[in-house]
Amino acid sequence: MEETTLNNQEKAEIQELYLSRQKKHELEQKKIQRTSNILSSLRLITFLAALGVLVWGSYSPHPYISYLSIPLLVLFIVWIALHLRAKRQIDFLGRLIYINKTALQRLDWGWTSFPGCGESYLQPDHPYTTDLNIFGRGSLFQYINSTGSFLGEQKLVEQLSRPGRVEEVGPRQEAVAELATRLDFRQYLQAEGMDPAFKSQDPEEVLTWAEGPLFWGRQWWNAVLFLPVAAALFFGIAFLGLLPFWVPAIILVVQVGVAFWGENIVRERFEETGKAVRLLKRYTGLLGWIEKESLQAPLLVELQNKIFGGDFPASRQVRVLAGIADRINLRYNNALIYFPLNIGLLWDLWTLKKLENWKKKWGQTVRQWFEVTGEIESLSSLAVLACDNPRWAYPSVSDGPPFIKARALGHPLIDPGERVENDLSLSGPGTVLLITGSNMSGKSTLLRTTGINLILAYAGAPVCAAEMDCAIMQVYSKMQVQDNLEQRISTFYAELKRMKQIIDAAREGEPLFFLLDEIFRGTNSRDRILATRTVIRQLKQMNTIGLVTTHDLELGTLEKEHPGAVFNYHFSDEIRGDQILFDYKLRPGISRTTNAVALMKMIGIDVTEEGENN
Repeated sequence: MEETTLNNQEKAEIQELYLSRQKKHELEQKKIQRTSNILSSLRLITFLAALGVLVWGSYSPHPYISYLSIPLLVLFIVWIALHLRAKRQIDFLGRLIYINKTALQRLDWGWTSFPGCGESYLQPDHPYTTDLNIFGRGSLFQYINSTGSFLGEQKLVEQLSRPGRVEEVGPRQEAVAELATRLDFRQYLQAEGMDPAFKSQDPEEVLTWAEGPLFWGRQWWNAVLFLPVAAALFFGIAFLGLLPFWVPAIILVVQVGVAFWGENIVRERFEETGKAVRLLKRYTGLLGWIEKESLQAPLLVELQNKIFGGDFPASRQVRVLAGIADRINLRYNNALIYFPLNIGLLWDLWTLKKLENWKKKWGQTVRQWFEVTGEIESLSSLAVLACDNPRWAYPSVSDGPPFIKARALGHPLIDPGERVENDLSLSGPGTVLLITGSNMSGKSTLLRTTGINLILAYAGAPVCAAEMDCAIMQVYSKMQVQDNLEQRISTFYAELKRMKQIIDAAREGEPLFFLLDEIFRGTNSRDRILATRTVIRQLKQMNTIGLVTTHDLELGTLEKEHPGAVFNYHFSDEIRGDQILFDYKLRPGISRTTNAVALMKMIGIDVTEEGENN
């Protein structure tokens, strides 16, 4: 059994965990569905009963019987509220059932069909994400992404797109390790945000509103708000004969004018508020789950504390804002009530003042609420790896010269039943492993394996290895380079540009790890060997380490030319009849096998040696 692969019993235990949760939620859903059906019947019966009582009272010699319809209508409203709550519970449980089904699917290696593979984040010019399958179909992002909010997804993308600082890695590892054990919390958080429309909503417009300038900046506005009180007071005095009626009448006219003028002032601000509240309401559930979870890891506690400000937590403050929005919605939902209230009490201006007070107190912290939610969602996504792969190790990550040492290193996106693990060691600056081997023997996979595990290490996640120690390094790769007809760039020229990008980055002096897969394939063998030797010679003189694969066995002489810096390794294969067998094991030395001709024959290409038919 491989070091990182679960045995049958361990895998069965994890599967049983998800399966039992799925069945539990299915039973809860069926129970609440039965309750919902009963509530639906009670709604109908109560409504018909109230209608019957009203009709009976209309034709009865005792009309007071109609009053019995009032408690029935109240009960009807109660049934509606309970029915709506039951429907929300059914929907939430449905999401939890789906989450556990997909978890089982992921364990059975069916995750490549999951929605949201992150293709939009593919950047051909990025130092490594395209080559290492970080985003796109069959990517690491598709495997682990459980974020619900826009910022949650952006935080995860950021963590997978750049190496973190060394001081960030340890706290993130502790947070991921704790979240891996908090399955309820992670799944509830995921279910709360499970809506493609919610994820597509960039909160920047809301943040611009929340952090924008205040309208209510002058003290005299406060005096305007007391016009209704003044009008009522002066009308009372006038009724007592102590003041002529034209005085309160003038105040009332001013009040009406202010009400209509104020309606124009607040309309645009209320429209902006409506958009903000709709998005903020979606965050209420996410914030609520974070607020009530008893978190222990220092980073998680720090994040949790950021959504507790003043007397109440963030979710409570969002509900206060929602209450203000309900006051605003009165103008759209019930004009018969709104217009008298607005003229008599300056309803709009009082609502605007409440809104401005809320923004003044909480507007600058909304961004922090969003970012905390997003950060915890991204950490929860990484915790998927730790939960499903308890044998994976948390690496030791340090500052200093570039190095990596790993035992039983495997590719996290290869089915454990097929995954082969290798030990790897690059001890310090200038170390280069030159890897040879025949086609399909595992050279490119080793490069991707090493690179993707480094990215996981820097994000604070466990890695697919029994042990791993590494330094914080910039990661650069050259594996998939394509031409660009629009820019008239050939494959070879695109490759040259990529190599210059890597060499320029290395010249900056920061620790750098490079992955070069059969470079300069677009030119003749003589120039390719010369160019490859030149690149290796330059990179090994800088603060770098790396892996280079090649089919040019002549490059094996670099080990003798640069002893202690360049090391030859290879993958081998064995041809048995019409089969080519690979063990994907990394071994010291230069490869002595080739299989191009054998592969051609296997797929049906007739290979004839030159002169054979002459």
